[in-house]
Amino acid sequence: MRIAAIAGSLRKDSYNRRLLAIGVSALRKSGADVDELDLREFPLAVYDGDIESEQGLPEVAWKLKSRIAACQGIVIACPEYNASIPGTFKNVIDWTSRGGSNPWQGKVIALMGASNGPWGTQRMMPHLRQSLSLLGAIVIPQQINVASAGSVWDAEGKLLDDKLAPRVEKFAREFLHVTERLRADKDH
Repeated sequence: MRIAAIAGSLRKDSYNRRLLAIGVSALRKSGADVDELDLREFPLAVYDGDIESEQGLPEVAWKLKSRIAACQGIVIACPEYNASIPGTFKNVIDWTSRGGSNPWQGKVIALMGASNGPWGTQRMMPHLRQSLSLLGAIVIPQQINVASAGSVWDAEGKLLDDKLAPRVEKFAREFLHVTERLRADKDH
């Protein structure tokens, strides 16, 4: 099974990249083929309908759409900016949903997020869930929310919370199980 893994943060040392790395490791241990999509490799202008109507979708948007379309499931680790989806990640959703094809349709999606605040990513998750569900994705109800992320990892990126990795591993196994079941149902 092919799974895309996307961090909604561009910072190379972001808490969400660290959280996603735990998830990617767990997915690979469970036998998944994981395609890590680094959004820094897909620089997209801010979505503009005039660009789309005059020039079509940028080539980089087509490449990202293709990688997403090739997967059965997607794990997203996304921060919370001002109680919602970071503009960079929302822009990815906006560009990839255009162009006459929708790579999010029917994909099983697992959401994770880490933030320094006391709420973690609890306020952002419903917004992201809503956007992806509207595009026909199947967003599983379970999610990982890491609050006060600065106390979960040290300055060098070492994980300090010994309960987080087992939680993410269990979450990854549940996500794969749901994805396999839905894929099997679709194949019959």
